[in-house]
Amino acid sequence: IHFRRALAGNRWEAWLHLVRRLMDVQLTQRPDQLCWQLTRNGEFTVKSMYLDVINSSSIPNSKHV
Repeated sequence: IHFRRALAGNRWEAWLHLVRRLMDVQLTQRPDQLCWQLTRNGEFTVKSMYLDVINSSSIPNSKHV
């Protein structure tokens, strides 16, 4: 990969961190699949989201929740 500008300081460190994380990624031809980790079956429910927000120590500031 070639960059137009040199990466310096925090940007260089962030780039190296990203590259390290991507080294373990293996792409396949299978379709992408979402898995909601707040339910056992992996499907989204409003109840699971509500319980997670209520039980978390910080409430998100987003107006979209």
